[in-house]
Amino acid sequence: MLAFSEHRRSPPALSQIRPGMGASRSAVRKLEDRCREAGVKMTDLRRVLLHGILEAGAGATAIEIWKTLRTMTDGHPPSQGSIQRNLNLLVARDILRRDVSPDRLWHYSIAPERKGRLAVTFVEAGTGRKIPCRMPEVAALLRRAAAEHGLAVQAAAITVTPVPATGDADIR
Repeated sequence: MLAFSEHRRSPPALSQIRPGMGASRSAVRKLEDRCREAGVKMTDLRRVLLHGILEAGAGATAIEIWKTLRTMTDGHPPSQGSIQRNLNLLVARDILRRDVSPDRLWHYSIAPERKGRLAVTFVEAGTGRKIPCRMPEVAALLRRAAAEHGLAVQAAAITVTPVPATGDADIR
């Protein structure tokens, strides 16, 4: 029977990180908050991965992050496939930035935080009156939709019309 060094029988947990090996709690919490804002569900694997990303430092490759996690978890890191899938997700949601070096290696670093809030405005079709939308979930939805297409939303205007007496809204 073949033995696979990357095979895990149980998912990684924060308790598996050796004492003194994890990143600072405040830095990890800050990244967790960014993940939640971007619509990324926080799992034990992703929490452990965030520790590894912070410990490996800016410009680390997926293999370097995996090796850092291997050291942190006393030889029981998540599989390289799981790490790569989650790195891809974090890049797509603008949590991480991926740069390609001349030797065609992907290097990961924490993406800079967005400056300021996303301005979403409702524009009434007939009058042109502008109504600010103060619903963070609308901004989060627009950011996620844009990230899926490799874009970043700076501002958004949604054209709306008054609700007719029948109760049907026309949103364009």
